[in-house]
Parts: sequence; structure tokens; C-alpha cells
Amino acid sequence: MARDGTFDGDVADVDLRLDADAVRSCGEPACIIDPEARVVIANGLFSEKNGLLATGGTHLSGPVAACLDQSRSPGQPARRVEVTGHTGPRIFDLFVMPLVLPGWRLVLAADRSVDLSLQNALVTSRARFKTLVEVSSDYAWETAADGTFSMVTPKGLAGVSPRDLIGSRPNELLEPTAPQAAISPFSTPVAVENVEIWMRHVDGGLLCFEVSAVPLYDERGDWRGARGVCRDVTEARRHQRFLAEQRNRERIFQRITNVFRHEADPNDMLQVAASTSTHGFGASGCQIFTTVLRLDVPISRPQLTLTVSFGNVGTPDQTEALLDNLLDEKREQPLVADIGGQSVMIAGAVYGGRMVGAVLLWRNPSHGAWTDGDLQLLSSLSGQIAAAIEQRASYRLLLDASRTDPLTGLLNRRGFYDEMKRRFKRLQRDVKTAALVYLDLDNFKLVNDLHGHAKGDETLSFLADILRNNTRSTDLVARLGGDEFAVWLDNADEAVAINRAQVFLAAAGALISYSGAPDRPLKLSIGIAIHDPKTAEGINEFVSRADMAMYAVKRAGKGSYAVAPPAGAR
Repeated sequence: MARDGTFDGDVADVDLRLDADAVRSCGEPACIIDPEARVVIANGLFSEKNGLLATGGTHLSGPVAACLDQSRSPGQPARRVEVTGHTGPRIFDLFVMPLVLPGWRLVLAADRSVDLSLQNALVTSRARFKTLVEVSSDYAWETAADGTFSMVTPKGLAGVSPRDLIGSRPNELLEPTAPQAAISPFSTPVAVENVEIWMRHVDGGLLCFEVSAVPLYDERGDWRGARGVCRDVTEARRHQRFLAEQRNRERIFQRITNVFRHEADPNDMLQVAASTSTHGFGASGCQIFTTVLRLDVPISRPQLTLTVSFGNVGTPDQTEALLDNLLDEKREQPLVADIGGQSVMIAGAVYGGRMVGAVLLWRNPSHGAWTDGDLQLLSSLSGQIAAAIEQRASYRLLLDASRTDPLTGLLNRRGFYDEMKRRFKRLQRDVKTAALVYLDLDNFKLVNDLHGHAKGDETLSFLADILRNNTRSTDLVARLGGDEFAVWLDNADEAVAINRAQVFLAAAGALISYSGAPDRPLKLSIGIAIHDPKTAEGINEFVSRADMAMYAVKRAGKGSYAVAPPAGAR
């Protein structure tokens, strides 16, 4: 054993000459060169094709020869050389070993082209990915085992710089008043995607992020942190909220206008407009004023008189002050005023360029302030109410109007309310209770959208049969319009009405086959109101209670029933 760790053994009788066939069969490029650097033996891989031999195949290529000139000292490490072969640039590590004959050397070449190409590709890919992450709209981060930030991209997060974030806890950025995920993505033990979190920006604004993250575990399986990205979706959420509010305004507008437009009696039309507006806007009360002069007479300042009042409203003095303010300012858009501890939204009802009335909606400030969406909705609705007021001024009751819905054969809205008014008056004489059941098809619009109106008509007829076959001959059954139905139950108390509602819901289970989509099944929302003639309740309040109960079911998830509180209990 030599002092340098090598082992020579007894070489006196050992033939150290190389076998030429061994060189030719070597798995890597190999050759033997003489003292003049001429190639004596070379295998097929040590070739001109690979850029290792010069043209003619008897001399080393220029780069290889230059490299060997620098590698004459025995024991030198391998030298790397770049050559150009028939297929393009190649990179080899050259290993040179002296042979027994003076000046003769064995040259071995290890092809590193693929390794270096892969390494360069990885370096380039990593640099590219790093650049893309830094310039993207996402915020990349990593947390350590103690839950603090250990890495944040240069943009920081929520207005906080990376320097200030490193070592801090992610929870310090979260908005405590906003709903947060059950498992924080910054300390998640499992991979999560698109988890919504809310943060407070350093400027005070709220930011919404969608976070995707993966946990980090060491080789022992211990949790060592998490890594992920945050995508700022604040503007998207605001836009979604705007669209949702817009759709909600459209639904409320359609609901309110459909209800009061179908009223045959103009006085009832305005009364129902007041009640449905109260419920649709979440108000405590509504007043509708109309002009006292003929609408075809030009006037500079309309004289308004109270025509309809519903719910809890202000005193006459308060309303007079509000109307004076409206008329003095000659505003075309709704305004909001605070008076008597209530917040009031006021709009003029303008028809043909003339103010023909006014609408006042009252709300307790504890129920929330009026929004821009409320103002926009009232602006649209006031035009419809103006048309109703105009109609009221010139309307003549058409006695020969049809009382039957042509599609279902049930009473239509006018026929139902005419008969209901007659029976309502009779209740006052007989002192007997009655029930009003309001029914509305849930997800019906999707049936028309996906399957066509013919399928929608078939659905409405099927529901009409359900109601007709599960009521008594003394009851009234009507299609009020669209997908809205109503049932008057004579001499019925709350128990009888609930029983009927349960029967309707059970029978309506067959409606599932008419649904537009499996995730939006066709169901019934039912509102029930019981009238006790011992109370001073009017018919419009009676109808409003049933309507409000149905709205409550829709807000609670649909497909069920609700009983309105007794008259005067609100």
C-alpha cells in the first residue's frame, strides 16, 4: 500500500499493456494516442461525427488537442471540452492516463452534453418561473414550522413589505370581523385550493384573497410549514356583489310591479304597491300620495294628498315637511331624509314630464341605511307607480273582464280577488275564520329557459290539478299570474291550513320531473295567513301577511311553508 492510499502490488511480472479490442469495445469514447498525439486506436464513439477527431480520423480535433496540451501532468483531474460534431455542439469530460510506453496515453471521453443541457434547462426554468411569480398578480409565500412567514415575494402582502412580513404571523393580517376559513391555509395540514380569506390593507381597505396552499413535511413526516399563493379577488367580489344586488333589485322590481299591475281596481293597485314595496325594500311602512287636480291641467306646484298608507309611517306634520322639501327641490331622483328618528326615502312619481304623485318609504335606522341600490330601485319603481296613478285617475272598472285563467281553468287574479272580497265581508257578519294560502313555484324560470314555454305551461297545469284535486268545492283556487297561485280556505283555522299546505307539498313532490336542472329542483314555497274577524284587519293587510310569509320561506331556503304572525303582531 502506497502512502497516498493507492495499491500497486507486485507489478514486476504483470503485463500492463492494453488490449486493443478492449479499447474498441469500451462503452464510452476511447482512444490511444502516440507521443505525437496521433490516434493509434479509437473506438467507434471517439469519432469525427462526435467532434472528437479531425477530418481524416487520424488526429484529434482542435479543441481536444488543445485540451490535452493542458493535461500532460499525470493525475490531473478531468478537463471539460466543447466540440462541434455532426449533430451540433457536444460537451465531454476528458480523462487522460499515461501508458507504459513513454509518451503514449489512453484518452477516455465522458459525454456530459445531456447532463449540462438538463442542468441549464433547469436553471433557465427556475429563473423563468421566479420571474413569472414576481411579475404575476399572485402573491407567493411560505411559512415555517412556527407558523410565521419565512418567505414572501417582493410585492409583499396587503401593503406590508416582505421585510416586515418575515417572522410575523399571517393571522395579524386577517380582518377579525370578516368570516374566515375553518382551517387557515397558512398552517394547513392538507392541500387546499381557492380558500377565501379577508385581509385589512395598511391603508384601511378590505381585501379579499383566494389562497391555494400545500403543506410542507420533512422526511420524518413532521409538519414544517406551508407554501402557497394568494390571488387578489377583491374587485371580482365587488363586481359579483354589484351583479347580485342588481339581480336582486330586478327581482324585487319585477315582483312588486307584477303584483300591483295585475290589480283590477286602481285603488287596490296602489295599496298592494305600498305593501309589496314595504316588504321588498325591507321598510317599516310606505305612503303613496297623488295629485288632487286633473292630470291634464298644467300646474306649477302639484297639490299632493295621501291616497295609500301601509305599515308604520310618520305623522302628518312629518310627511308634509318631507313633501315640501321634495317639491321645493324639484328633484328628479330619490332623496333620503332623517326625521322623527326614522330614515325616509322619497321619490316623485313623474308621468309625461309631470309629477303626478310621490312615494315615501319609512325605515328604522337600526335596520340599516338606504343603499344606492335602493335609490336606483325606487327611481325605477316610481315610474311604474306614476303610471298606476295616471291609470287610477281615468280608470273605469271593466265589468265584463274575464275571471278565468285560460291555461289552467282556475280563477285568475281579478276573479279571485273579487270573490275573496265578497267572502271577506261575509266573514265579518258570520264571525268565522278563513285562511289564505299563497304558493309560488321555486326555480320555475329555469324550466322555461331550458325546456321551453310549452313545458312551462304543462308544469303550471300540473300544479293547478294538484291544487284543484286537494281542495274542497267551497274553496277558491286561483293562478294569480306567472308561477304564483293562491287558495282561499273557507272556515279554516291554522291547523286546517297547515294540513292543506303539507298535502300540497307532498303532492308537489311529483314536480321534480319537470325541473330544469337536478341542482335546482322545482318546489313550492307556501305562505299562510289566518284571518280572525274579531280583529280590525283589512283585506289588504290579510293578503300582505300571506305574501310576506311566502317571502320568508323563499329567504329561508324554499320548498316549505310558513304561517304569518297574527294580525297586529308585527
